[in-house]
Amino acid sequence: MDQFLYFNILISALNIFIIVYAFSYNFFPKKWRNKVKQGTIIGLALIFVTMITMFSWVIYFYYLIFKPLENLNFLALI
Repeated sequence: MDQFLYFNILISALNIFIIVYAFSYNFFPKKWRNKVKQGTIIGLALIFVTMITMFSWVIYFYYLIFKPLENLNFLALI
């Protein structure tokens, strides 16, 4: 669980970096923005990284709160 928590923190930090970059993209010179043309890539990266972040945090808190694998009795036979 600790490793998954660190993974979630890492993905969240990446997500914050992409959000900051997306908001600061308009402050770069227009000539440079037209040269690199990253607007679409930034938007898609923001959408998908945010989705991965949200799902990973939901899975982490689900296992943290409910602990579903500890309550299954048939695993005790192994």
